[in-house]
Amino acid sequence: MIRHVTLVLAALMALACVASAQRRLALPDPRSCSNRVRHSTYRDARGVLHSYFFSWEHGATRSLEVDWLDARNICRRHCMDAVSLETPQENEFVKQRIARGNVRFIWTSGRKCNFAGCDRADLQPPNVNGWFWSGSGAKIGPTTQRNTGDWSYTGGYGQAQPDNREAAQGNDESCLSILNNFYNDGIKWHDVACHHVKPFVCEDSDELLNFVRSRNPGIRL
Repeated sequence: MIRHVTLVLAALMALACVASAQRRLALPDPRSCSNRVRHSTYRDARGVLHSYFFSWEHGATRSLEVDWLDARNICRRHCMDAVSLETPQENEFVKQRIARGNVRFIWTSGRKCNFAGCDRADLQPPNVNGWFWSGSGAKIGPTTQRNTGDWSYTGGYGQAQPDNREAAQGNDESCLSILNNFYNDGIKWHDVACHHVKPFVCEDSDELLNFVRSRNPGIRL
């Protein structure tokens, strides 16, 4: 279902970290990384073992809802990033936690490449070929191939996702959220404008964990 082609997107991810107000991606804090809350671990079909944090399951963040970049930054300070759903099994694992917690919606790290540097031919048109997991750098399959993701078949206008519904109001729906039966469609992926606030899921970031280890010999992570 979600066979993503891995793509090195480091340069694009660096550009994505600068928002209109010059907000940037946070660097990890070693102490926060060492003390990060881990609600569950999961080994996916590739053998990758990661820990996960679900904001609604932690007392301090139980009612916290933030925009997409803030969600990433909270995760990143703890050597995690917003979740990247790179396999069908991982997607189902997260969806089960959403259902169990009766959570209406969450942020993932999913992002549409619609910023400076995204004019590459393989990313055109962006709403079809420009989606990627900013937390891992893996490309999401074309949205026209419905077996390469878990996009909903409907939305606010009754159109298959991603539909960029808020573009008419000047808000590009360039972030990927999971909505819980919002349109009587089950727990599905939707494109959403990044300024909306939601709970979030964090996943261990190998890149950030290795970064902190390299600069803090002997740290327990």
